[in-house]
Amino acid sequence: MLKQGLIQVYTGTTEHFNFAPIGLSLRAAGQGLRILNACFTPHELSEGIDAATTFLRPNLAVDYSAARAFSGENGPDGDVVLHAFQSAREAALDGRFDMVIFNGIHPLLNRGIIPFHDVRSLMAEKPSHVELVFSGPGAPAEMTDAADLVTEMVVSRSRPPEEKNGLEHRPGCIEVVTGNGKGKTTYCLGKAMLSSCTGILSAFLQFIKSPKPYGEVKAVRRLPRLHIDTMGEGFLMSDTEAARKKHMDAARLAWERCLREIFSLKYGLVALDEINTATYYGLVHADRVREMLFLKPRGLRLLLSGRNAHAEITGAASCVIEMREIKHPFRKGIKARKGIEY
Repeated sequence: MLKQGLIQVYTGTTEHFNFAPIGLSLRAAGQGLRILNACFTPHELSEGIDAATTFLRPNLAVDYSAARAFSGENGPDGDVVLHAFQSAREAALDGRFDMVIFNGIHPLLNRGIIPFHDVRSLMAEKPSHVELVFSGPGAPAEMTDAADLVTEMVVSRSRPPEEKNGLEHRPGCIEVVTGNGKGKTTYCLGKAMLSSCTGILSAFLQFIKSPKPYGEVKAVRRLPRLHIDTMGEGFLMSDTEAARKKHMDAARLAWERCLREIFSLKYGLVALDEINTATYYGLVHADRVREMLFLKPRGLRLLLSGRNAHAEITGAASCVIEMREIKHPFRKGIKARKGIEY
């Protein structure tokens, strides 16, 4: 159980699905929390939902009924959506779950399909240990004002669609997830988790984090097609020569391991967590990363996360996602919480 449950909001103007709340549920499940993920918007990895629930039971429960109620141009079935929302709302209020996620709910609030006054009362009355997570484009201002954490997701393409000789048109998407806001690692975790649950062998390689019992490390052990390897020495807290050498040595070994995995032809998706941070601090050369992006196996999907993505890397990507910090609980003196931040 969380000692302090907060309200998180992920928003933006893009229709690109935000996998960060799904990755957050994986991390929380690894630390023994119970999560209900109510998904109100369909996405391209929806076929992995049922398998994820099976592997992470009893920590993760998923209600995908509202997302399945979408019927093309006719939009969602309002009755099904309302029932899914009310069920998730009741689950949050009675404290059965430590975290309740409302994935893709904002457009339905803006269209009046879900009454905002019910969300307002939920935010005001939730038990103190319950974490609420709301996502989707166009979060209402009243919701972001009341939230403890707000992240805006901005999506851009590094190459215009008409540039047919670019990486944009090679099989295998390259996504760079950067920015100063929360959700970069969890976006990649969520996408890797669901990809693996659709049958795609996936790897999650962490460049900065040290081998500690983070929630995602514990949870991934329960997912048969997702491999995780933490290869760093922890975040850069010292500028001494000895400390830098330790980080440089770890990054060199991590990069060598990364290349072996990428060119092994085993995986359909590989996430390089905090690789952007490693290049920013000079632990890995950006030109070597860019070279790898051009030489990678055809069809391999890559995710590259971390702040301060290098222009050489974003320029080679087919999609660049920026997580922008609007609000963060650290600004209020709230420390990192087990199952949420680690």
